[in-house]
Amino acid sequence: GAWLCQAVPSRRSSPKWFADLRRTMATKSAGNFMVCRAWGADEPGVSEAFTKVAVENNCQLRDLAQFIMQGQVMLTFELDLGAQSLDKVMQSLRKCAGEWKMELDVHLPNSSRVGTARLAAENVAVLSVVSKKEISAVLLRNVDAVLFENGCTIREVEFRNDNKREHSCDANKVEIRISCPPRLKLSALSVGLPTAAGGESRGLQSVVWAHGAEMSIRWWDAMNRPNGKSLIVFGLSEELCTCNVLDEILKEAGVDPSKAPADGGKDTTVEAKVAMLKGKSASTVQKVIDRLEFTPGARLLCSALKRLGCKLAVLTSLGIKAVAEHVKRELGMDYAISRDLEVVDGVFTGRYVGELSEVTFRKADLLTLLADRERIEHRNVILIGKEINHLKARQARELVDNFGPSVHLSPALKDLSVALYLLGFNGSDVRALRKRRNDEVEAQDSADGATAPKAKRFQVTLSAKHREPGQLRHILAPLGDTGIDIGSASLSGLQDGSMCMGMQFKVHGSDPDASLKRLIAACQHHDLQVLGSSVESGTNGAPAAVDDDGLASFRRRYVITVVQKPQLTAESLTKLFGIFRASAINIVRMERLSANGTAALQFSVNLPEGVEREKVSADLLAASNAMGIDIAFQKDDLERWMRRLVVFDMDSTLIQQEVIDELAKYAGVEKEVSEITEAAMRGELDFFGSLKARVALLKGHNAEELFSKAKANLIFTPGAKKLCSTLRRLGFKMAVISGGFLPVAREVQRYLDLDYAFANTLEVDEAGLLTGNTSGPVVTPQRKRALLATIADVEGCEMQQTIAVGDGANDIPMLHAAGLGIAFCAKPKVQAVSEFRINQKDLSTVLFLIGVSEHAAAHLGAEGPDA
Repeated sequence: GAWLCQAVPSRRSSPKWFADLRRTMATKSAGNFMVCRAWGADEPGVSEAFTKVAVENNCQLRDLAQFIMQGQVMLTFELDLGAQSLDKVMQSLRKCAGEWKMELDVHLPNSSRVGTARLAAENVAVLSVVSKKEISAVLLRNVDAVLFENGCTIREVEFRNDNKREHSCDANKVEIRISCPPRLKLSALSVGLPTAAGGESRGLQSVVWAHGAEMSIRWWDAMNRPNGKSLIVFGLSEELCTCNVLDEILKEAGVDPSKAPADGGKDTTVEAKVAMLKGKSASTVQKVIDRLEFTPGARLLCSALKRLGCKLAVLTSLGIKAVAEHVKRELGMDYAISRDLEVVDGVFTGRYVGELSEVTFRKADLLTLLADRERIEHRNVILIGKEINHLKARQARELVDNFGPSVHLSPALKDLSVALYLLGFNGSDVRALRKRRNDEVEAQDSADGATAPKAKRFQVTLSAKHREPGQLRHILAPLGDTGIDIGSASLSGLQDGSMCMGMQFKVHGSDPDASLKRLIAACQHHDLQVLGSSVESGTNGAPAAVDDDGLASFRRRYVITVVQKPQLTAESLTKLFGIFRASAINIVRMERLSANGTAALQFSVNLPEGVEREKVSADLLAASNAMGIDIAFQKDDLERWMRRLVVFDMDSTLIQQEVIDELAKYAGVEKEVSEITEAAMRGELDFFGSLKARVALLKGHNAEELFSKAKANLIFTPGAKKLCSTLRRLGFKMAVISGGFLPVAREVQRYLDLDYAFANTLEVDEAGLLTGNTSGPVVTPQRKRALLATIADVEGCEMQQTIAVGDGANDIPMLHAAGLGIAFCAKPKVQAVSEFRINQKDLSTVLFLIGVSEHAAAHLGAEGPDA
């Protein structure tokens, strides 16, 4: 691609670059595509104004992104001009930018880079860097240096306000999405690789620890947190517990653990300590249990993971079995695996007992065993703790490569709640979890308890026509090694391979003007276009006090999911942005959920104080009906990520037919059944009466023959197989609850791999003929709701953690009772009383409503031939 307008103010005439643009587009063979960037003061209506330009010129929006920083907005979008006049489109864009006092920049995408950007999604990892201190510029620079050494390119950077310590009271967290070369293993990034000289290359873990921070890295699946089908494995001593359990037992027995020889390695030291217990009373174990303290954050972490549906295990080679079992009970864990001390006549023999005496060396075997027992994929086995730090680099790489993301906590860490951030939770999530448990956050002014120094700030917005390894380190290199921290950071990329970025810096004890000049010079040297910069005169670097309103904006944050196939039109987006403008709704983040193009977008928005949710919902519903698009408006809170159970209707939901109509067709009574159905729709018969009348018409027919024909001719709804296989891999439990008939429901259960199936049973006589009656309780609308509650209770989840999907009036009670009730291609009566609706004829659209992108579904292995 080539830059065609170098940040020329949009209100100024510039015939030369415009003539160059016409000539360049005339020679392009990839089509009439252009990437436009507009930046300036953030005001309601900016996005709407630019999408109107696309509508008025009959252009298609191929991609768009936006970020906001310190009152400034950058809007980036890719236009397909089709057969439209370049002159006319450019004049419209420049006029729009001028009216909104925005700067405008245009370039042509490189078609080869577009393809590369789309394909690279399969090799994307996400890195979380968390620190109790400020995130320094040199930390991010060194992180990018490791990424550069491994050929990785930064695709996205996010430093949310609720992930800033001044708001969350816990930690600062920066999340970085990375494009990785083919065949690169995460262990190479995390712990490094052997070098020719016999050493180890530096990994991200050592770099991050050197700055007093923590990190985790995992392959990106867009969920950004563990799914319910995960096994989380903890260490015990100095991890879940504040102490070394074996040392505490020695002290209780009157033995000084420091007398054990320190040379010979960890295992030798442990064996020596065990031998020192010989002849001591085994009652010391209970005394240690009675005063055992859990690491701060341990209960919060375990309760959050259990609510997600994860299986938890404590695995230790240093602990004592009784202590491990106590921890398991107290923290609600599922497994406790530990070797134990041998006891004879109430005293220790000085030896370990049993077959687990070498558990350290068989950690991988034990993880495999637990995962296979729970039928959990190895990539969903997550290790949390410090014990892996004692392993040799080769053993550490084996665990990282063969299992899921490891959260390697540094020895200095004293708060396990940090692990929640490393696992993908955000500051507002952690606050919500604390409130559920009535946990209080300890007052912390800074990492060492001292008052944070004041700082001056400067910020810069820049852009690049393509992303390359090492760009961030080039940007940050001129800032030196000390005295500059990151205040805010946001980087977004488009499908064409370009990127835009905004960063705010806190400068301690140096001249911010000089720092900014050095940074701008470095950007220009490395072909990075500086779009804007400023220096703040105030000294507002100190963290703000946190009170109940510290995260007020996040309590009014919502997610709006918009779907229109095959592509969201510029007209639809203009309508949507008009609603945002009318209510002064601020778009915090845009994210594309569709793999290519803009068939599905997700907007994170803040509702201003005084704007009622009900009014916005009504406006969105009107737009949905008018434009033929699906719009879901949900609270962006912890509950959205805690759902664990999905219940489906069957007829006209999982399958495209009505089973009673299919049976009537094979029985030759289709006309009669149809007349009864129409009477029921007119309100002349209730659900039970219409079911009884229709079933009676099947009397005398062979049950096995009818149901065999029905099962053999089932037509599954497009997207049903993809949806269910993806949900299965995410750990959801699934059920079909149908007012139809059990033999067909069982076949649907088998094909879609559902956990439960409930439906009506038809009575059959000794000759195998239908009697015309039902047998057992009928699945009425009220029973559907009751069954949903029963399954939730059996699975140990709350009703707000459930999802229900259906289309008929008999589904309404179930849809209203579920945490997320979705009317799928539903009857008008159902749509009128349902908050969430999908009218695209693809059941996998449900995935977008729970935040799963098409790339995520592909990553989870659910792509392939669909039903």
